[in-house]
Amino acid sequence: MSAPQSEPITFTGGTPIDEAAKELCAVAINSGTSVSGKFNGILLTASPTDDPASVVARYDQESEVRAAEYRASPEGREAEARSERERQTLQFEHDLLLSRLPRLDFTNRVAVLDWLCALQPASDRIGVIVKRDTIVAAFETKGFAAGVNCGSDYRPDDPDNTFRYLVGQALDGLKNGPAIHGILQKFVAEWKEKFAERPQ
Repeated sequence: MSAPQSEPITFTGGTPIDEAAKELCAVAINSGTSVSGKFNGILLTASPTDDPASVVARYDQESEVRAAEYRASPEGREAEARSERERQTLQFEHDLLLSRLPRLDFTNRVAVLDWLCALQPASDRIGVIVKRDTIVAAFETKGFAAGVNCGSDYRPDDPDNTFRYLVGQALDGLKNGPAIHGILQKFVAEWKEKFAERPQ
């Protein structure tokens, strides 16, 4: 005869699966009954003799079953096709930008920032082959460096200082990963509003 079920457990938002499993097992042991609770829509159950690793293993197994079912469904197949189209589009955009890099006017701050902003989505997309070393090397030969003008070296009212800071942040994302941060778009827009009308 199985142990009686207690009231379902509610996990705090943001709880990792391993912590949820530990909590579930601790309640089962303390109560002497089987306990359950939903985690990401999957019902977890633990008896007083279960350990957290077995609960996590059952969760992983059920997650994979659901993922496989979704991938095989019409919705899943369409989502996969859409994702692949997006990846191909971003790969094309990356390749086009790379082909234009030798002709980029590095003395034109706006053009440089626009080029990096255009590259950002591709740099941040899994599956896109980004020629990070080639890009960073091209900028370094023009006197740019990753991670410059930070901390006390940053001068917010100096257009060239802040320009090189923005370029340096983008290069740092390419050089040290994982990507050019999406916030670059916002910072570049602010830089343009503040400085773009001034002589370079």
